[in-house]
Amino acid sequence: MKLRSFNYLIGEGFKNVWSHRLMSVASAGVLMACMLMIGIVWSISLNITNAVDMVEDQNVVLAFFDDDLSREEAKAAADKIAGMDNIKACEFITREEGLERQKTAMGDEYAPLFDWVSDENPLPDSCQITLDDLGRFDQTLLALRSVKGVATIRQQRDVVNKLSAIRSIINVVGVWVIALLLVIALVIVANTIRITMYTRKLEINIMKAVGATDAFIRMPFVIEGMLLGIIAGVASTGLLYLLYKLAERTFARSFSTLGSFVPFSSFAFQLLGAFVVIGAVIGSLGSVISIGKYLRHEGSEFNAIT
Repeated sequence: MKLRSFNYLIGEGFKNVWSHRLMSVASAGVLMACMLMIGIVWSISLNITNAVDMVEDQNVVLAFFDDDLSREEAKAAADKIAGMDNIKACEFITREEGLERQKTAMGDEYAPLFDWVSDENPLPDSCQITLDDLGRFDQTLLALRSVKGVATIRQQRDVVNKLSAIRSIINVVGVWVIALLLVIALVIVANTIRITMYTRKLEINIMKAVGATDAFIRMPFVIEGMLLGIIAGVASTGLLYLLYKLAERTFARSFSTLGSFVPFSSFAFQLLGAFVVIGAVIGSLGSVISIGKYLRHEGSEFNAIT
């Protein structure tokens, strides 16, 4: 293909987008909705996976001792736990230290709520235990419960299981919603190209009459579809960035117990690349389907006349 012809086809693609800008905006909007859903599912899954990994890496179990144990007896029980198999570390935490940690975790905003416990601390002595091998988690948990003086044990295995279940649900629901939106986007893009086609019906017929190939006629419409998809992909990335930052500010404190949000910059370029590819593929595919039907129909009529 000559450079002049290529420039002509590119120019026609841009002109088609501008000439039918209302339908172009509708098509790009549907594509953006689809890509935003993909981005939301992607970002939620990344953050849940990060939280699961952090909880698993910590391997932390909290053991709370009976209230009637003396400080010396609680320390002795903690020393016994420290000497057990599969225990990497065991930090004894007095009830006073535990209260201060709770205040710090809650932040200055909620610190006044702890004033009523200044005289009578309801927290027991405890120890923070780090396991050496998570594969022996249940076995070690049974051993910890058998230690005399241990009243309750708080562990995060349930949190991991719940997060994993939520991630699976989000992935399954997200796949079906995304598939539905992709089909809708494909139909909208195809209809947009079809409208463009019918406004240029005379021009297409003249081009066929002078010997233009179907590929030459098809190319401006394919370029139009690709442009719509690429525009939607870039715009979706920017909009998702704003939504992600808003969610980060809104839920940062609630999410803090499971770790921090994954930085948007760590997956922004991957997301942008995926959006551009998805948009270009959907846009060009919708164009190919629409113009293909038209050219086959018009081609058969033209051949019958000639």
